[in-house]
Amino acid sequence: MRLLAACVALAALSLVLGGAPTYDPWAWILWGREVAALDLNTVGGPSWKPLPVLFTTAFAPLAGVHESLPPALWLVVARAGALLMVVTAFRVARRLAGPSPATATAAGLLAAVAVVLTPHWLRNAAHGNEVPLAMGLLLWGVDRHMDGQRAPALVLAFLSCLLRPEVFPFLVAYGAWLWRAEPGARRLTAGLAVTLPLLWLVPEWIGSGDPLSASSQARGEPPWSLSLTERPWLAALERAHQLAGLPVELGAGAAAGLAWRRRSAADRVTLALAGIAFSWLAVVVAMVEAGFTGSPRYFLPAVVILGLLAAVGAARLVDSAPGPALTSAMAAVALVAVVGPWALGRAESFERQAKGVEHLSDHHGDLLATVDRLGGGDAVTASGAPRVSPAFLTHMAWATGGCSARGGAGMSSSRLWPRPSGGALRPTSSGAPDRWSASGAFARRRQL
Repeated sequence: MRLLAACVALAALSLVLGGAPTYDPWAWILWGREVAALDLNTVGGPSWKPLPVLFTTAFAPLAGVHESLPPALWLVVARAGALLMVVTAFRVARRLAGPSPATATAAGLLAAVAVVLTPHWLRNAAHGNEVPLAMGLLLWGVDRHMDGQRAPALVLAFLSCLLRPEVFPFLVAYGAWLWRAEPGARRLTAGLAVTLPLLWLVPEWIGSGDPLSASSQARGEPPWSLSLTERPWLAALERAHQLAGLPVELGAGAAAGLAWRRRSAADRVTLALAGIAFSWLAVVVAMVEAGFTGSPRYFLPAVVILGLLAAVGAARLVDSAPGPALTSAMAAVALVAVVGPWALGRAESFERQAKGVEHLSDHHGDLLATVDRLGGGDAVTASGAPRVSPAFLTHMAWATGGCSARGGAGMSSSRLWPRPSGGALRPTSSGAPDRWSASGAFARRRQL
């Protein structure tokens, strides 16, 4: 618990660095307010995610103290999850690397760096997206499993599944194994099995009238969807390769190969993680073939696991180099030469993410400033529902006291506010209503 408390404290301190929720997180914050008011409407937003809305529903009454508290508290939760992912990656890699303290520490540090350099890690953390939190919970579950705490591991995997539905088959497999291995955990396993579909399907059913609405929308195939390519499965594999990178793939393969040779308890966990990563990719490839978009965030959990395994593989390869210490040093130099270009490219991407976070956060700040300048949400919606660029729709709904889909104070595609020559509205850095720029309207499909 001290580890979790430290992550929460650092996440709270990170608020001084800026950043703001974006489309999906604003929807979860908005839905938390609607659930608290017993008036949920999920039609016009992204796909339903149970765990974020459980948090935002608890935070919703604090809007009466100050309207900035619910979004700020969600950012704390999401960023704490991102930090938890880094720390648990360090712990798990250190434990998998073997008995040598130096090798274990090197593997842990490499895993932590690999996680931070994972594509979109900074952006997801800064904007309050769900993938880092999902992976933080999942890796924490792996750590608990290695400690022999199987029931807590199951609960953590369950919580991760409330963020990413791709966890479901692995949760089912672990639950089935635990049912046989630990009869004392059967009541917990049964309770989670009943609770999971209730939390995923019932709120969406109430909010949209269709319990499977999120899945239907995710197969809507916008123009950028990988499912529209000539060979969707190949496009999905290419995206996975681009997100991971050849050094990560080779390092993960080395970790699996070394684990297969030794077969200790830690090696069995290594092999299980390798199986999860490749099975996760297979699930995503099948989803793309079935019409899902293949958004990068579908792949990121598998990429994180591969990065952790690559760190373990690299450390163990250097440690297992035959001969004197000079040989190990030469192996380490060779490893740096191979990984260096990949790491430099990821570092440059990290810098671009930071600039993008600042730019997009400024736009969201401009939206709030514009609403305030016009007299608040009631004044903005006095003549009807405004139309904004879809990327800012859920934030506008929160700022004007509306919902994501309904008319009145909600969002509508039938009006422009203010009315430009054509297209959707996008805020400029000035934030002045008459200087919002017009751009061609673009469609944003709901994604799982």
